[in-house]
Amino acid sequence: MKRNRLAICDPEQEYAYRLMDVLSHREDFPFEICTFTSTQKLEECLKERPVELLAIAQTAFYAEIERCQTSGILLLWDKEGEVRPDLPGISKYSGVTKIMKKIMEIAAQGGMVSFPAATKADHFVRFLGIYTPIGRCLQTTFSFALGQLLACNHRVLYLNFECFSGLSGMLDRSFESDFSDLLYYLQESSEAFLNRLYQNVEQVNGMDMIGPSVSGFDIYRMETGEWIRFLENLTKSRYDYVILDLSDGVQGLFEILQRCSSVYTILREDSFALAKLAQYRQLLEKADCRDVLEKTKEIRLPIFTKLPRDLNHLTGSELAEFTERMLMEDESERV
Repeated sequence: MKRNRLAICDPEQEYAYRLMDVLSHREDFPFEICTFTSTQKLEECLKERPVELLAIAQTAFYAEIERCQTSGILLLWDKEGEVRPDLPGISKYSGVTKIMKKIMEIAAQGGMVSFPAATKADHFVRFLGIYTPIGRCLQTTFSFALGQLLACNHRVLYLNFECFSGLSGMLDRSFESDFSDLLYYLQESSEAFLNRLYQNVEQVNGMDMIGPSVSGFDIYRMETGEWIRFLENLTKSRYDYVILDLSDGVQGLFEILQRCSSVYTILREDSFALAKLAQYRQLLEKADCRDVLEKTKEIRLPIFTKLPRDLNHLTGSELAEFTERMLMEDESERV
């Protein structure tokens, strides 16, 4: 299948090739990329073979380039005060994720890309619910290890629903958009919602994720019906696994857990933790949610000699080794 072409042009060679390298390693980036540090060579190339989209440094852009055949142009600004109001642009010093999103936005507006709802008509999305009523039990770290391991062979989306996740600090990055931004499109069609989702995902060691809501209270205001609509949209997505890192404040928590293929609950052995778990199990029974208990795997994490501090690369940690053994056990039980 022929891919659209993106040309990157910047006299600053290191910048141009760095941008090309990062974009070309994104599996979901639907462009063939060619890079130029000379506008003369760019112009010669465009006359012989037009490109669909051109990302060019503001300092390299001139009228002759504008007359070349391209479906879209993105100016990479050096100084925001010198922008062209008639052309889309972005600071070249923005994060690569933000630049990629701008490229995808222009491409979508020009009809250059479309996002399939799922890879196959019979595609099945497995929701993995991670929830425990106990605090400070490595739930999010476990969720990240699980997601990164699964991402070695599958398409994985991770979503965090804590009020104060702290993930921006733990991952040492600022998210260009977050879950609250995505909710704005929940009332749109599934296709529009998923397009917006795909445009805003960021990657952590092969695993896709959406930044957690800056204001976690946006999550707590979501009603059960909105959660169900959200999950139904994701069933049409391209992902094989969606990891839901859940918290107490989520309305319709039990209904969400019922829609999960598997539920993972981390245990601790102290008296307070055991009392909380007992109350949680009793409430599931009273709410007629025995199916949640039946598909729940209760996990007793061992004492690790060293806990990972970097959530960006967990696949080589002791926690990842434990999680990988658990996944192998789950697979053998299904067989």
